[in-house]
Amino acid sequence: MGTIDRAHGVTRLGLLITAGVVLAALAVSVLALRAELYGPDPPDVIPTMSEPATSEPAATSAAPTSRPSSTPTQGETGPPTSREPTSRERYEQAARRELEQGLVAYNPPAQARVQEDFEVTVRVQRGTVTVSPSLRSLPGTAPVIIEKLPVGTYMRAELRGSGLDVQPLSDKFQLIDGVTEWAWRVTPQTDGVRTLRLTLVVELNDLPLSSRTFERAIAVDVEKQPPWYKRAWGLLDVAGVVTAIVIAAILGSAKLARVWWVRRKVDEEAGGEDSGTAADAPDVSAPTATADGKSTAAANGNQPNP
Repeated sequence: MGTIDRAHGVTRLGLLITAGVVLAALAVSVLALRAELYGPDPPDVIPTMSEPATSEPAATSAAPTSRPSSTPTQGETGPPTSREPTSRERYEQAARRELEQGLVAYNPPAQARVQEDFEVTVRVQRGTVTVSPSLRSLPGTAPVIIEKLPVGTYMRAELRGSGLDVQPLSDKFQLIDGVTEWAWRVTPQTDGVRTLRLTLVVELNDLPLSSRTFERAIAVDVEKQPPWYKRAWGLLDVAGVVTAIVIAAILGSAKLARVWWVRRKVDEEAGGEDSGTAADAPDVSAPTATADGKSTAAANGNQPNP
């Protein structure tokens, strides 16, 4: 019996091993068949016979989720490096190369009178390292104002104001070479506080690089003309008249004193000569005539000439 039981046990073990090998072979066959049908990565959902699979879902799932790097996205800013710059961009680049820092000097008067003209002078130089002496020596008595501003090769200057007649004395458009000067003659037409507007613009190819490169508002207090009698009195140089009168009086007094001194000298000399002649002359009596017609000396003993 023991031998029979052992034989049955071996037989059962062999059957179990055989069954396991068969099941493993079946599993490998099934996996190989699925790989041939759906590829190495089968889809999560296998379409059934009632709902056949179409190509559209596969195309949708296979579409890329990000745009190519060569195409700019909506959030990107700035021109692509591969694109040619526009004319405006080239113009702005030229403007940046053209502009540099410089100095401007001007000295407008703070006060003026109606119908009395005055001049406004503006000078511009390239660079700010040193200040040219010509910037500090502007014509006029008003204090000179020196400021920084963008400077280019060509600049345009304008001066205008309401109630003021402004006449340019130089070209409006000039080349900035060393120190460049603009000048205007301004004649106030009405009294009150008037505003002069000074504008300096850098131009490139007949176009302004900035609409307002440099602009300043200058206030001028314009007074009315005084009455005619004050103007007539003002025309007289009172100090000059007084000085002339004093000089004339001094000269007249000196002349009178000289004449008096000369006359006195003459009188003194004349009086001295008269007294000296009378004292030194000999006492000579008047000659007398004798009976024979010959004259004789009276008391001096001199014999008369025969």
